[in-house]
Formats: sequence, structure tokens, C-alpha cells
Amino acid sequence: MVITNAFLDGVNSITATSVDIVHINKQNIERCIGCYNCWTKTPGKCIFKDDMPELMQSYINADLVIWSFPLYHYAMPSGIKAFLERLLPITYPDIEILSDGKITHPPRYDLSRQQHVLISTCGFPTIENNYEGLFKQFDILLDGDYKKIICAEGDLFKFPQLDKKTGEYLSYVKKAGVEYIKTGSFTADTENKLQELLYPKEQFAKLANAHWERSDTTDKSIPTGTKDASFNLLSQMSAIYNPKAYEKDIVLEFYFTDLDRRYQLVIQKDACTVLTDNFKAYTTRIETSFELWSDISAGKINGSQALVEKKYKVKGDFGAMLAMDELFGVSKPAGAAKDNIKTNMGLLLFPFIALWIAMPMDIFHGGVVGILVSALALALSVKYKTTIYDKLGMVAVMLLGIMGILSFDQTPIVSLSYLLFGTMWLASTFTKIPLTAHYSAYSYGGEEAFDNLLFMKTNKILTQSWGVVFIIFSITSYYLLNSALSSYTGIVNTVLSLMMAMFTIWFQKWYPARIARG
Repeated sequence: MVITNAFLDGVNSITATSVDIVHINKQNIERCIGCYNCWTKTPGKCIFKDDMPELMQSYINADLVIWSFPLYHYAMPSGIKAFLERLLPITYPDIEILSDGKITHPPRYDLSRQQHVLISTCGFPTIENNYEGLFKQFDILLDGDYKKIICAEGDLFKFPQLDKKTGEYLSYVKKAGVEYIKTGSFTADTENKLQELLYPKEQFAKLANAHWERSDTTDKSIPTGTKDASFNLLSQMSAIYNPKAYEKDIVLEFYFTDLDRRYQLVIQKDACTVLTDNFKAYTTRIETSFELWSDISAGKINGSQALVEKKYKVKGDFGAMLAMDELFGVSKPAGAAKDNIKTNMGLLLFPFIALWIAMPMDIFHGGVVGILVSALALALSVKYKTTIYDKLGMVAVMLLGIMGILSFDQTPIVSLSYLLFGTMWLASTFTKIPLTAHYSAYSYGGEEAFDNLLFMKTNKILTQSWGVVFIIFSITSYYLLNSALSSYTGIVNTVLSLMMAMFTIWFQKWYPARIARG
């Protein structure tokens, strides 16, 4: 139904429709007993007084029928089969031989306008040697006149951890709904996307096998006769490991405090292995209750917020936590990098830095340099995703440069530039996204980092710190420009800024790790 609802979203985005969703398993439908009373004694009506007469009328009235069900033992579920069999009253008993040689019963109602779509999922990672029987039945029933969306690996929709991956598939299903309502078909590109496996067969099998809680396991790493949901969860993480995100070997240890149970995920270039004993020295250790980690994995709880609230602890290298989404998330499709244009802090910094260095040396030429570098930054901005701060900065430097060319007093211009710059940084901390977060997010998975409370808190502190530093520079610059060191003002402040940058690099690693350690 998740897939069917996505298809209907596409349909309804184009035209308003009246949709009647029938949950067959909740209907009272007797099985057909082959008495043929619906053909002889009560033509068009069945002897059973259940829900089927109303359902059959809805079927007759429908312009589009979507058959939506999982594959059961290489065929349709028994409830769907019972419904289909009970449609016998919509035909006449006569045997009709058509011109193409097909033998059928003529329809009692004109259903020539009616269209059909088959939407189905299965638990195997393949359509081959799996769906042939069902397809043949529908080919005969509907004379091949239907469209189908078949999603092998349908079990993956059970896992909230895979919402990104399944969400990408659902976006193509929605697109199929749009195309179908417009043209009655799907484009070749959409057809191909709908037929792609969500994961390679071997990886899917590993993930699906890890889903089952069972007492008769053949896995020697699990104690015989136990149902171990914690082992299953770690096995699922191992199964969705993304080798493309590999940078170095990691031993990620989990200690589930409520179960007093310990596991390790050994992450290597081409594999992620679950250890239940013979443990290695960990690089990162997560101490949490299993219940909490299950909720975090399912997306019920924000992991970064829980960390800030000290609901669990992280020891060792915190870098593994920052890479968690990439290691156990969804790799970006080919070409995604071209569409995902990044920000570049250089567009914000370089015009100001050029102004600060050049203007104390010569007011006129400093103004010219500021304007030229701002113009260059503007030209380069077409290659990057610009922020409001980039644009404000370019405008501010150009105006300050013009003031310099017009021979305004040097001291207030330089001091004002630092004051404006610092104020902009501080003001951004009162918005949803502090200034530095716009530029550092792409080192932490892109704009999704904005939902990471720890990332945002770290950037808010850093943005506030930089804002205060630049405002201090506006004061010190005023005094430096009125001293013998006047021409070195920009260089002195730049050196101090580089020291602050080194602090920033250290703080970005130290602060999250400090919070994580509790």
C-alpha cells in the first residue's frame, strides 16, 4: 500500500479522483462453490449474502482498478483470488470464441473503458522464476491490457532506516502515476527505474535474513534457542553498509546497557562484519540502551538530540558517529553531485580579506582591490550555491570600496568593515541556521546536517565566537590605524584570524566528542 499510495499521489496531483480503497482481508467474502446460480437461477447475483455484491458494483463502476497485493507462493493471496472468483456474475455463461481464437465468457456489463494496474511486491530479490505464473494469469484475464509496477525486495519497506532508499523508489512510483494519468503508460526511463533493485541480491538476502527473530537459527554466532533482536539490528546495519563511504578501518562497538550485551561492527573496505565474541580493540564505543538505539535506528528519536541530552555515550573516535549516515545510509545516485551544488566560504571571506589587507596600506587602491575581488567573487558564484551572507558581503565590500576611492577617512572605513562583518555573524545566530553551518554542512552529509542538533549547536557557538572576534577587531583596528603599525593592521588581524581558524578546526572535533562522552 505504500507503493500504491505513492502511485495515487501522482495520479491525484494531476486530476481529482474518487478513490475507493478496499482492504480485502477485512471484507466478508465467501469462497466461490461453483454452483452457477449466478448464471442460471439468479442471473448476475450470487447466492451468498456477504460483502461481495457491494464490492462487485464498485468494481463495475470503476474506471481504473489497481490490483495491489504482495506475492504469496508465486501467486496472488487467497483473499484476492476469492474476490476474483466471485466476479463470475459479471459474465454470461455462454462460451464465446473470438476472432483471435481466444475462448471466453462474454461480459454482462460494458467494461471496455476500464483500465487496470497491477502493483505487487515480493520477498525475493528477483522477478525471474517468481512472477511468471501471476503475469500469465493477468495476461489471460485482461488480454494483456494492463500496466504493472513490480517491486522485488518489498521487505525493505519494513525498515525505517532505509527510508531514503525506499523514498527514492517511491518518487519514481509517483512519477509513474503522473505519466499514467496523462498518457495511460510509463516512459521508458520510469519503467527502468521501477525495475531496478534497491540493493544487490546478496546484500538484500543478508538484510532480509537478519530481520527474522527465530529460535531455530543455524547461525553459529547466536546462542542456540534464543531470539535476539539486538543481534538482528546490528546484522541489519551490517547488511546495509555502504562501501563507497569507506575511508579507514573502524571497529564500532555497541554496549547495550539494558541487556548487558556487547557487539562490534568491524568496518573494512569491502565488508562490515558483526562480532559477538573475540572482540578487537574498539575505535569507537557506543553505550546505550537497546530500546533507545532501536528507536534512533527507526527514526522515532533524533539521535543527535538524544546525545546532547546525554541519553547515551560515545567513547573513542567521534568521527565514526559523524560518518554514520554515510556508512549505513544510502549512496547518492550517479550524477547527484552535479545537482547538489555546494557553498564556498571563500565567496564570503576573500572580498573582506582583500579589503582588510589592502586598504590600510593605501585607501584608494584598497578600495579598488575590494571592488575587483568582490566582482571576481560574484563571477565565481555561478559555480557555487550562494548564501544571503555571500551576497550581503559582496555588496558591503563594494560600498566600502567606493568609499575608499572617494577618499573617505581610512580608519572608520576599516573599522566599520570589521563591525559589519562581525554583526552579520552574530545576527545569524538568531536565525534557524547559523552562518558557519551553511558552509560546513557539506562535510557532514549536506543540508541534512541542519537536522543534527549537535552539529547546529557546535556551529552556533563557533559563529558567535567569530562574530565577537570580528567586533573586537573593529575596535583594535581603530587604534592600530592611528599608530605606527597602521599599514600592518590587515596583516595583524589576518594572522589572528588564522589562529582563530585553527581553534575552529580543533573545536569542531573536541566539542561534539566532549558532549558524546557525557
